[in-house]
Amino acid sequence: MTKRVTRLVLFALMLPVLSSTSYAADRDYVTGSTGVTLYEVSERVTFDPSAGVIWRNATSPLQGFAALGTPLCPSELLISVPRIESCTVIATGTDSVSTATGTGSVSGTFDVVINAPGNSSVHVPDLPVISGTFTGTVDLSLAILHHVPLGSIAGSFVIGRVADRAGTLINLSQPVVLPFKGTFRMPFKLDARGRLQRSERNNGAFYLADDFRTLIPVQAFEHSTGFPVVRLEVSFGP
Repeated sequence: MTKRVTRLVLFALMLPVLSSTSYAADRDYVTGSTGVTLYEVSERVTFDPSAGVIWRNATSPLQGFAALGTPLCPSELLISVPRIESCTVIATGTDSVSTATGTGSVSGTFDVVINAPGNSSVHVPDLPVISGTFTGTVDLSLAILHHVPLGSIAGSFVIGRVADRAGTLINLSQPVVLPFKGTFRMPFKLDARGRLQRSERNNGAFYLADDFRTLIPVQAFEHSTGFPVVRLEVSFGP
């Protein structure tokens, strides 16, 4: 992480509106060392033919957490917020993927958010202090062509705005570009014979590890209104 990114993010998050409880551990969320873990809160999918190819177009609101010490949640925050364990990130992403190849483009917006003044301590964080965009490519060929519940993504986050001391987002004269890569893990369940099945609401489910064998149980918090959700693990760097 560059010193410039650290200064920008630290300045944005050391606002007068930031209380010591804003970034206290909301729950025992798992961010690990990946950088950011995001979950698809919901998804809208359409299939459209174009030039002889059917495209899977999807839009998803995302929410998750940036691990302490990563570009979107610098460890310097411990100085002003000793109890910080992670930073809340929200995003909206749209992708267009060819059903013939399983690959395509993705783009969207993101915000690092804190608890706005007047909210209760259990209110979902909603005041943006860092804002930007992301673009990249996705590869869902394993999932679409081979029914393996894994995918990948690579691209860049661009920090374009940070909050000033009044809490107003201002444009940066020089946006900060953060290359990233990530892994999608789609939830699934197993039948009595150990075969993959689509997971349903309130059912026990798993994610598949990178070795294609190890099963990772979906935790209670990895659900949206009862449905196990797609997990996106992002790490920063070239």
